[in-house]
Amino acid sequence: MESKHNPQMSRRDFLKLAGTVSAGMAIWSMPPWLHAAARMASGSSSKSKTLVVLFQRGAADGLNTVIPFADPNYLRARPTIGMKYLTGEKGILDLDGHFGFHPSLAPLLPLWKEGHLAVIHAAGSPDNSRSHFDAQDYMETGTPGVKGTADGWLNRTVATFPKAGVDPLNAVAISARPPRILRGEIPVTSMTSLKDYAFSEGPEAAKAFEDMYSQSSGLLGKAGIATAESIKKLQALLASGSSTSVAGYGNGYLGHALSDLARVLKSGAEVKVAFIDIGGWDHHTGESYRLGSLLEDWGKGLSAFWKDLGDKARDVVVVSMTEFGRTVAENGSQGTDHGHGGVMFVLGGPVKGGKVYGKWAGLEKENLYEGRDLPVTTDFRQVVCDVLGKHLGVKNQSAIFPGYKPGLALGLI
Repeated sequence: MESKHNPQMSRRDFLKLAGTVSAGMAIWSMPPWLHAAARMASGSSSKSKTLVVLFQRGAADGLNTVIPFADPNYLRARPTIGMKYLTGEKGILDLDGHFGFHPSLAPLLPLWKEGHLAVIHAAGSPDNSRSHFDAQDYMETGTPGVKGTADGWLNRTVATFPKAGVDPLNAVAISARPPRILRGEIPVTSMTSLKDYAFSEGPEAAKAFEDMYSQSSGLLGKAGIATAESIKKLQALLASGSSTSVAGYGNGYLGHALSDLARVLKSGAEVKVAFIDIGGWDHHTGESYRLGSLLEDWGKGLSAFWKDLGDKARDVVVVSMTEFGRTVAENGSQGTDHGHGGVMFVLGGPVKGGKVYGKWAGLEKENLYEGRDLPVTTDFRQVVCDVLGKHLGVKNQSAIFPGYKPGLALGLI
């Protein structure tokens, strides 16, 4: 900071900080008394459990990630970009005789075999939008097809816990900006990386920052104070805990983000939910190379994260999602276009893995959505509800997803 005591400069530097805290800036769509009742009805019993959500922005291609290699229609639809081999360095990694991992996901194969990693195929949002903006918004608010929902479902989840909002580390996001999924009344610690989530000029800058925002009223003051508290608490926890990570995360964005998150979780922070954004999954052209690179980062990152957590892994469940899948048939640019059904991953100590969940209808044209896309046979909210109920102890998942009535549990946990 050029001037620690200049309010104008301090405000600008506050906005520049990699870590920002959103403190109840959303406007609720129902009255406060009804929210209080919903929170009580959906009260959670979890004490040290954590849910980590990974969002693959851009619409990841589930069919080239978890490949239905036994379906002859797969290669007919994808003669150029389809995975052709079952053996060798570039061979599909057979899971169950029908589905296989992309070869770049080799680091995840041991987790699959050990039963800690599950796949849900033909999963996604029931809304048929192929707009990235709308589909992401619907998935993050948890209200497919409903515009104007003010808060995100992950923030509503945190609100179910006793003393929600007291500890700014209950909800942590590693993202370039505070994500829609965590918007709401509960404060959220949002950062781009741990190394940048600190006052670089030391205690004097921290005190000047706190003094300035303690004099501010309203939401801005609350946000500033919450930011200062989360920085101090997190840096203190990290200073007293392990500062090392296991090797193998790789050099990609996801690897760095998961390494940071592992350090936070191992520090003893009471993180209830965490969120990581991973962009770059919109593959209209040159999909084979671009997807392989992203999946290499994905496989290395998740495998290293699991090892890094050690005993803590039994208390952590990771759920991945993407706004929609991609067309079954490749396009003329060796890519795929916006589709419907996709694939989700669930990883964790209590996960009943080693299995592909969900109803698989096959790739015959008459079984495709609108004759071109993988249908959604498992609502993403059902996957999340299984985890919320069995892992986090959220009793009433309908309060997290308004208007949605969960069906039979998939048995993931």
